[in-house]
Amino acid sequence: MSIAMKTVGELAEVIPGFTPKPAERRKTGKYLLLGGRNIQDGHLVARNEDSYINEIAKPSFQRAIARPGDLIVSTLFDRRKLLLYARDDPPAVVNNSCAIIRSDHASDYIVTYLRSLQGQEDFFAKASKATAGAFIARLSIANLAAIQIPILPISKLAKLGDARIEQSTTSELVRLKRELESKDAEITRLKATNAKLGTFYRNRIVAIESQIATNDLLNRIKHGETARLEFKSSLRWNVKRNAHGPEIENSVLKTIAAFCNTKGGELLIGVADNNAVVGVEHDGFPNNDKFMLHFQNLMTQRLTPCLADFVDYEMVNLDDKWVCHVRCKPSSEEVWLKANNNSLAQFFVRQGPSSTQLDGPDAVKYIRRRFDQ
Repeated sequence: MSIAMKTVGELAEVIPGFTPKPAERRKTGKYLLLGGRNIQDGHLVARNEDSYINEIAKPSFQRAIARPGDLIVSTLFDRRKLLLYARDDPPAVVNNSCAIIRSDHASDYIVTYLRSLQGQEDFFAKASKATAGAFIARLSIANLAAIQIPILPISKLAKLGDARIEQSTTSELVRLKRELESKDAEITRLKATNAKLGTFYRNRIVAIESQIATNDLLNRIKHGETARLEFKSSLRWNVKRNAHGPEIENSVLKTIAAFCNTKGGELLIGVADNNAVVGVEHDGFPNNDKFMLHFQNLMTQRLTPCLADFVDYEMVNLDDKWVCHVRCKPSSEEVWLKANNNSLAQFFVRQGPSSTQLDGPDAVKYIRRRFDQ
């Protein structure tokens, strides 16, 4: 089935940049005169040699004042740049080396599409073909407005958006999250007219929040284990023996018990001691659901009391590998580990970046101090 196409001009208003007179330029002023040189890696960057301009009554000036949500495209020469102008960018008027794509449509479809990796690649390729000029290459306003944009289903658009999210830094994600959250009123209205599109915006926020958490985890992994963060290469696979082993499972459970008996903490199963993300595939489970079920059964069978209120866990994708992220809260009563049916229950606490067993009087003293009212 062929994909429907619409031109940029059909989806948005295309506005040429303003051409100031030399006498209108200033070293300082109300508006930055924004040109292609100010767009670097999708961000607005001010430079010492920039020009500024004050308020002018000309309609061409007023239309070229950048608004939050405007897509600004460099049109001069043969290398296209793209900027999504944001609320926290300095006040600016776009000069004649750029053009503005301004969408007043409720869907903001073109903004969403052009923020995706594939959307930008598609747009830049078409813009390059539309660029003309014997001496100075330029993308004309007419040719820019005539560029065709595929109208993708919401599911496909979401997939493209995921690619952009995965490539973004944490600061870029926080900025994008603020932009989407500013559309709450619009989302409410969209729900009444287009449920799928309203859900799409909400899903973007969820995806961004998830990616921020992923970026944070990767950064923390680089800094290694701490008193509140521990790594385990696997849930049940013994690398040295090249076989499944209950001792590996007990090592995981020991850490969980120790975190709950102390101040809480996080365990990452699928991360090696050398901070390498190795994933849990070598544990041999057919899928993540089976892994989670086995993990849940281990905690139920070997840890007492029930930790449902104190331990949360989920599978997260880090560097294209699945890792189990376990978050432990301080428990309200002491947690014991029973390694097998014939063994005595063991009590563990965190001491620095390791889990330590307490026996006899030491365990009794600690439990009284930590849990007794």
